[in-house]
Amino acid sequence: MKSLLGGVWLLGTLNIATAFPWFTRNGTQHVLPSQEPVIPGSPDRCDGLGFDAITQDERGVANYFKGEWVWMGHSGPARHISGAWAQVPTPFDAAFRLHHVGSDRHDRVFIFKGEWVWQFHGAVSEGKFLIRDLFPGVPDAPDGAVECPKGDCAEDSVFFFKGDTMYTLDLSTNTMKARQWPAVRDCTALTRWLDRYYCFQGTLFVRFDPVTGAVAPVYPKDARDYFMVCPGRGHASGNASIDRRVFDRCSDVPYDAFDHDALGRMYAFRGDWYFRVDAQRDGWHPWPLSSSWPGLHGPINAVFSWDNKMYFIKGQQLFIYKAVARYNLIHGYPRPLSDELGITGSVDAAFICPGSSLLHLITGNQMQAVNLEQSPRTPLAETRIPHPQLDGAMCDGDGVWLVTGGRFYRYPSPAAITAPGSSPATGSVSERFMGCGH
Repeated sequence: MKSLLGGVWLLGTLNIATAFPWFTRNGTQHVLPSQEPVIPGSPDRCDGLGFDAITQDERGVANYFKGEWVWMGHSGPARHISGAWAQVPTPFDAAFRLHHVGSDRHDRVFIFKGEWVWQFHGAVSEGKFLIRDLFPGVPDAPDGAVECPKGDCAEDSVFFFKGDTMYTLDLSTNTMKARQWPAVRDCTALTRWLDRYYCFQGTLFVRFDPVTGAVAPVYPKDARDYFMVCPGRGHASGNASIDRRVFDRCSDVPYDAFDHDALGRMYAFRGDWYFRVDAQRDGWHPWPLSSSWPGLHGPINAVFSWDNKMYFIKGQQLFIYKAVARYNLIHGYPRPLSDELGITGSVDAAFICPGSSLLHLITGNQMQAVNLEQSPRTPLAETRIPHPQLDGAMCDGDGVWLVTGGRFYRYPSPAAITAPGSSPATGSVSERFMGCGH
């Protein structure tokens, strides 16, 4: 697969979070209109004030609260807290948006103050409750709260922090577990953004693992370099060697692959980076491959998911990761493709359809299949496809998607790809998958 990355590798894993933290779900930015006036006497978050609480609303917009003020998105002036939220006394203690599909509280925003919690659905208040009645076991006046959906945690859960103690509410059993994470404490606000979990300590923050509580030694960092647009801040802003097109999901830089795992998480891969596609409501952000798949660096040739695992083909090597809350490289990998799939030579794209064990591998205009349930695995005869070169492929409930450049070709089944006279649906990759052009 081809990739036009230029000097992007110079950015490095630690710098990417500063590059474009404010992209939204529809390609615009969480930036208030430039003509919106600054209210006299309003605070400036770039002064290092920190936040009382942070939550995303039902539209995916991040709201940062401080006293009687709120910043909506990553840029723009402070506004007075208004509407239904204004009924909650300020300053807020904590706030979060609940993720619990199937529950009548799914996508509700909860704001905490003292022993009370207010529940909101969009701009509508749905009541004021004692915390102990709505969230049994949660202490009054929590310092912070954040949702942890299934896939990140074992079950849909909510984290509540109070001092040095973290309380985890398992929403499937409505049970509470208290524990202490030495590296995560004294949080003044919590937030989850694009599968990452952050504890704010004033204007500083740490990113923590929601399963282990581990924090990398590079933290804490200053939120003004990452979560807001402040003049002269953001240490990637002046690096002219970066080909910034790779971070713009709507640019003409081709994608190497698309895939979705057993937990329903969908990804778009480009060079050494990836975008989370299914979480687009909460914004877009390119992340280094190694931040989710340890030891993996791009560009990759192909990716596919089977048997609760993700398989990455890179050159002549196969990487296999167990698809759990956090991807784990299976011991002994990577291994040669010839040993694992019985093939030699390069691979441009690969796909496997839901419920099938038949892996389809594409090189140039030739496609062959390997039954992953057979041992040893032996490739079947090659067949010619009507595409001279592909960048990626994927199969889901809507059919087989073949990607070349910025276009996709969708076939109803693998057999339809080689069927005489087959006419696939076609369209723009960036519009169909990446929310561009709307």
